[in-house]
Amino acid sequence: MGSLEIYYGTIALIVTLVGIARGYSKELGSTMIILVSIFLLMFSEARLNPILLGVRGILWANGALPETLFLSLVYQLFFVSAVFAGYSGRTITFGGKEVPPPQRTLLNLLIGGINGYLIAGTLWYYQHAYGYPMRAWGWGMQPITATEQIWIGLIPQYLLPMASLWMIPIAVLLLLRVRG
Repeated sequence: MGSLEIYYGTIALIVTLVGIARGYSKELGSTMIILVSIFLLMFSEARLNPILLGVRGILWANGALPETLFLSLVYQLFFVSAVFAGYSGRTITFGGKEVPPPQRTLLNLLIGGINGYLIAGTLWYYQHAYGYPMRAWGWGMQPITATEQIWIGLIPQYLLPMASLWMIPIAVLLLLRVRG
């Protein structure tokens, strides 16, 4: 496996390009789904871990699947499923008057970039929080570099470490949606 910032940066870039293609009015709806998913995961993680570890103990009684790998995969799969549902289904669209092309493109780029940052950062968070458990499957990793350590400090869950803080951008988006 290559360096982490390239791997997760590529994920963020792809999501940003999707955001440019979809437009900011649809991307803001996906942003809300992403923010709610992050909030729910952060709010319930400590409560869910014992339950999930009990399920892991039943399914893999022989210990074939390490705890950290199981927890990391469950949270990442939940998050990716929520993001996929937010992008593939009917999304909350934000109305209002369309801005002209140069500003619209920049707004599409900005909102798509924020979504890319949130998605890639959350996936990186669950790898980092559980000690990069993919190594158990033989996906080797180089030691974390100084640059990667700086990027780790910028992961969304480390910038807003309390679940309740994630309600602020959700509330702002809801107010924008209601206002129209």
